[in-house]
Amino acid sequence: SSSSSSSSSSNSPQAYEPPSSPSSSFSFQATPTSLGQAAFSSQTSFGSDSKITNTSHQAQAFPSSPSQAPYTALSPPAIISPTLCRVVVIGWMGCKRKYLQKYSNLWLQSGDHEVLNIRPTVPMTLFRWRGVVTAGADIDRVARMHIENGGMPTIYHIFSTGGFIHAATMWKWMDQVEDIFIRKSLLDEVKGIIFDSGPAKVTEDMVAKALVSATLDTPAHVLESRPVQGRLLSAAHSAASWYMQKKYIRRREQEVHEAWYEMAPVCPQLYLYSASDTLANPHDVERYMQIQASRGVEVSSYKWQDSGHCEHYRRYPHDYAFQISQFAKHALRDW
Repeated sequence: SSSSSSSSSSNSPQAYEPPSSPSSSFSFQATPTSLGQAAFSSQTSFGSDSKITNTSHQAQAFPSSPSQAPYTALSPPAIISPTLCRVVVIGWMGCKRKYLQKYSNLWLQSGDHEVLNIRPTVPMTLFRWRGVVTAGADIDRVARMHIENGGMPTIYHIFSTGGFIHAATMWKWMDQVEDIFIRKSLLDEVKGIIFDSGPAKVTEDMVAKALVSATLDTPAHVLESRPVQGRLLSAAHSAASWYMQKKYIRRREQEVHEAWYEMAPVCPQLYLYSASDTLANPHDVERYMQIQASRGVEVSSYKWQDSGHCEHYRRYPHDYAFQISQFAKHALRDW
């Protein structure tokens, strides 16, 4: 199921004092030949046609702190975009409408953007045919927005591995259900992609925790500390083990990665992730940054130390909005 919304509000931001929180900032661009030399340090940058350099010398490097962001501690966080844009928000598996709407509202704080919410359900994520049917309908919705209000840049804001899977299904089936000229226009208008808490390698443990977390509406990192939920998690592990042995699961996993490597638009990407995420291993996220950089994508990232899965905005709202604002400023600079 999915929903869309659009509204506007006025803001008069002031200077913002950043929260004290341990965090790291990355900015990546890469060539395939430089990937073997890539070292993840707190300030690193790759260039699509250059060697590894320090971000202090790169125009696209984002500040690691919102110390100069146009916010006050008393004003609500808002994404400051240089132009109105279309935002496709694809949530995590089983996400509730009220939670995903908070991210739409974050975009809508700063202007009359067009925002489309897509909420991948558990069946859509786990069973390919359900995902394909829904992805086709979601592509049509994006296409209608494009036809009704063309000439607007599009940002995809994608959550977790569930959102990553659904977006891949949309890229793949866009190739089959849309007119070639509309498809080209849709992809050309995508000027930035934001990943929150993903993607990560699909494992039995991830599937089990994600299922229980979505079913009980409980953060994944607290499941094992509660007896009842711990027993449900054990049962979910058995189901996940059976599920992961199916041949079509690995075929679908390959299909998803091929869609992101061969069909997804080559535009700037921002990865927002955490060292403490129990569902999206930070090393998996960083490896995927390298994969995307190898296809010529300009990749940047911001890493928190202690926020949970899809909880970065809840823990650090102004920090979160600032990083996206800096990304939007860069990604939409030529629009």
